[in-house]
Amino acid sequence: MAMGFESYKMADPALVASVREALLQSYFADFDPSFLNTQAGQSDIADHVDGRYNRCIDHVLPWLARYMKLEAADIVEVGCGTGSSTAAFAQVSRHVSGYDIHTPSVAAARSRMRALGLSNVKLSVVEPARLLETVKKEHPEGADVFVLYAVLEHQTPTERLETLRVGWELLRPGGIFVVVDTPNRLVYYDGHTSLMPFFHLLPPELGWPYASRSPRAAFRSAMAQVSAEDAPMLLTRWGLGASHHEVELALGEIEPLLVGTGFEPEILSMFPVTLDEELLRVYVERSGARVPMAFTRNTLNFVLRKGDNTDFIGRRSGPPPLQHLVNPPLSSAQTERIRELEQRAATPPLRYQLADQLNSAFKKTALHRQARKLVQWSLERTRRGSR
Repeated sequence: MAMGFESYKMADPALVASVREALLQSYFADFDPSFLNTQAGQSDIADHVDGRYNRCIDHVLPWLARYMKLEAADIVEVGCGTGSSTAAFAQVSRHVSGYDIHTPSVAAARSRMRALGLSNVKLSVVEPARLLETVKKEHPEGADVFVLYAVLEHQTPTERLETLRVGWELLRPGGIFVVVDTPNRLVYYDGHTSLMPFFHLLPPELGWPYASRSPRAAFRSAMAQVSAEDAPMLLTRWGLGASHHEVELALGEIEPLLVGTGFEPEILSMFPVTLDEELLRVYVERSGARVPMAFTRNTLNFVLRKGDNTDFIGRRSGPPPLQHLVNPPLSSAQTERIRELEQRAATPPLRYQLADQLNSAFKKTALHRQARKLVQWSLERTRRGSR
């Protein structure tokens, strides 16, 4: 699916080992060794070393190439973390500026860039209160791409709105605003944090005690160690879903800006359609709810473009046919037979049609006229009290 970007993948074992060691000495240095030795810990390491990087190469880069000539792009990424996606963007763009609030993560990102030989990247650690102010100050001429890769779900509502507004203002004409790998709050299952259905819809007062039922041990443990007062912020930092609501509040109507929906083949191959998002899509379609189709996906991946998007919207990808909510497709003969039966069911039953026809014919006979006279004579005698 990489469509010309395959050569940038991390496949060399020596390179993978070099990046792994760099991350163990920086980002993972303060992790509990007992966790790192578990299956979950090893999986986390692998994802940071080359998992997300290679997914970005295979799926995200060809997806974004639909909307932007990346080789000439200046990219700003807020929440760059250990630099997985940052490095992937740097392989194909003019320059990438990555920002994060976590010093060990940025140290790991710098080690990654050295290992990959990437020099067109600037990485900065900025305290949270000054993050967006710094981004605006350091890019007075704007940027072509603004990226939030697995970021929005870890922000407070206020932080989200400000990040969306600043990122949009930063874009040059024709620039794209990219959100990748963010859980949708409108679906049923929380596959990001608690691994439980409906958890992300709970208010913090319920989410904190209910976290004890999560099958995710690290999450259970973390929530058990905080007070009720600190629980809401910890829940937020672990990650809660986003939706179209904050995007509308920050930027206004979404449809004229939306060019990438997350239903493109590059994203569908990374995030296959799930049952809960199909249920949401059917509800939106049948109820007429004003929810863009991009925001019916279980995981939000969308692109907003600053400019006249008529051509992009004309070829915007829509949802694939329902898979989880329908029976196997019917043959044309079966479909026609169902239509015939539906039409017959919509008309009066045959016996009523025949009765109406016979009654109409009987009214035209002499016998019917005599019968009516007899009935009328009987009614008059009854009214007079005669027998």
